[in-house]
This record gives sequence, C-alpha cells and structure tokens, in this order.
Amino acid sequence: MNPVPPTPDEVDEILELACRAPSVHNTQPWSWRVAGGLVELYADFRRQLVYADPTRRDLMLSCGAALHHFQVAAAGRGWATRVRRLPDPGDERHVATVLLRRARSSSDSAELLRAIVERRTDRRRLSSWPVPAERLNSLSSTGSVWGAQVLPVSGEAARERLHRLTERADAVQRGNQRYVAELAAWTGTSGAQGVPVTHVPTRVGADTADPLNRRFPGGALADPEVDPGDAEDGMLLVCTSSDDPISRVRAGEALSAVWLQATRENLSVLPLSQAVEVDETRRELQVDVLGDLAFPQILLRVGWLPTTRSSLDPTPRRPVDEVRIRS
Repeated sequence: MNPVPPTPDEVDEILELACRAPSVHNTQPWSWRVAGGLVELYADFRRQLVYADPTRRDLMLSCGAALHHFQVAAAGRGWATRVRRLPDPGDERHVATVLLRRARSSSDSAELLRAIVERRTDRRRLSSWPVPAERLNSLSSTGSVWGAQVLPVSGEAARERLHRLTERADAVQRGNQRYVAELAAWTGTSGAQGVPVTHVPTRVGADTADPLNRRFPGGALADPEVDPGDAEDGMLLVCTSSDDPISRVRAGEALSAVWLQATRENLSVLPLSQAVEVDETRRELQVDVLGDLAFPQILLRVGWLPTTRSSLDPTPRRPVDEVRIRS
C-alpha cells in the first residue's frame, strides 16, 4: 500500500516555516521544488553575496539551516523525513532531496516548531549574566549530532583572539568599496529580504566598542545600556572535518539546531561570520584556535538579553510562491 502524500497546503505550511530559517544578510538563497511527498531544496546562486561570500560558504550554510528548519517543521506537523544531501554530484545547487512520510509528532518536535516561530536575530546588547558552561556544552552536543562539530570557545586568550581576528577581517572588508556597496544594498531594506533598519541597533557601526558587532551601519533599533556590567556571553565555533559543500550544508544544519534549542532556553544567538569570510583571518582561526584540526565555518555568540528588552518582530520573508520552482 502506497503511503498517502501530504496535500499541497500541508507542504506549503512546512515550507513557510522552513523559510523562517536564518540566512546571511537575510538573503534567503534557496528555492524548492515539490512533487507530492518529494521535496527538493536548491541553492539560489543568484542571491550570493559576491564580495562578502565569494566561495559561497555562507550561502550553503544558509541552505543547511533551511534544510534543518524543514525537517523540524515537518516533524512538528506529523511528517517524518528521509534526506539525501547533495544527491547530484554534477549540480552543487541541488542541496537536498527530502521524502515525507506520515508519522506521529512528539512534544519535543512541537516545542522546536514553536522555536522556529519565536527565533530572532537580535543584535542588541547582552546582559552581564553568565552563560553556564554546562549550557554551552549541551548546545554543543545538540549541534554536533548533525554532522558538524560545535565547540565551546573558552579561556580569555582564545576569546581575545576571536575579537582581534574579527576586527582585522572587518578592516579588510571595509577597505573593499564593492563589499561596502554590497552590504549597503542588503541593509536598511523595507521589502521581503535583507536586514531591516529596525533590526540594527542605533549603536552598531564602525565606532562601536564591541569588536564582534560592527558589521552593519547604525540602525533605528533602540538599544539603551541597562546593565552596567560587561556582557558575559558564550562562544560556540561551528567547524567541520572537510571544507566541501556538503560539510557546509551540515554546518548550517548544526547552526539551526543550536539556535532553535537556545531559543527554547530563552538564550539569544548571534551568528558572526566575518572572521571566516577573509582568507587570512580564517586560516589563523583554523590554526590558532582549532589547532589546524578542522575547518571553521561560523562563530555563534550566545547570551541572555536583559529582561527589560521587548521582543522583535520577525524579519520579513519572501512568500512561498516566490521560492517554489514551478515545473
């Protein structure tokens, strides 16, 4: 007896949630083809950040995050998934093929589904409450089951090294006027893509004292200092044993898994990619922090927002009809 496939409306509901995944500069570089219970995810190379992401690392991580969101959304809606990653050796754009089969949803999958809706990219100041090491270790384990390594970065020397590498990468990128123009094109937008000015704190800019949060020019999001102590954030480094496209997809899945679990625990996550976008600083990160044993893919900053902070509205997304490939 053949299993009953999901209806088009059921697939659209899953896709809408999958497209809530984080992506570099909210570029949403993905498209989907649906044939009954078979769903294909494709990378949209037209949405590549040519100067910030010339090797498409961030783009493939973004697609990996969308793939993980799809699996979580499907499970929350009562569908099991069977995934083939990079199924076509001749087409790197074909990120995954997913087969949907009816299954029972669990309370855990329902909570992760809620986390998709609640997740935000919040660039505001963190509080001075420390993130316990056991929390970071737990998040590390959550992400590492997806085929990448998620390593807590501990020790003041290692953290200071990350700060310096990010500062250097930022300086290199800002010296490239094409990069600056590309960044401006994706910032302060009012449509269904890019980083809205309402989601960039007014303090963020090249003159901020925070070396890890300088990327975007000053925005319109109020961010008063309400906690006089220094932020006690935690750091997680997502890395892989190889540096091929499938490794980057798995790193994106791990990123998504960590972020959704952190959201369940009321922790804020901010992805930081500048240090891995510049060849020189990425190589130093690989050697000095990872001992040349793995390839760094992205850094995640984890912390608590002050309790007085209001929640942000979700950033806009392209409608499902726009990201669906019509055969």
